[in-house]
Amino acid sequence: MTTVRKNEIVNLRMDANTRDVITRAAKIRGKSLTAFMTEAAYQSAQKDLLEQQFLGVDASVFDAVETVLSQPGRVRPELVELFKTDLDWAD
Repeated sequence: MTTVRKNEIVNLRMDANTRDVITRAAKIRGKSLTAFMTEAAYQSAQKDLLEQQFLGVDASVFDAVETVLSQPGRVRPELVELFKTDLDWAD
């Protein structure tokens, strides 16, 4: 098993309440504060980077998608009924 050497340091400043919340969450997960924050930051960074990925398509595919998206919306009766429903859990 290969061990990655962790020798990079990042200093953070935060208010006491923020640190307390993060510390509580780390304890719930059974992780150190450093491990918890590193994992959370890494996952957030991956998500943000994946959202920025370029999706290249052929011009004909792009034109077909653009045509569909430029059409006016259609009323879907089942969705109209759904949105009329009172949901206890929704604000």
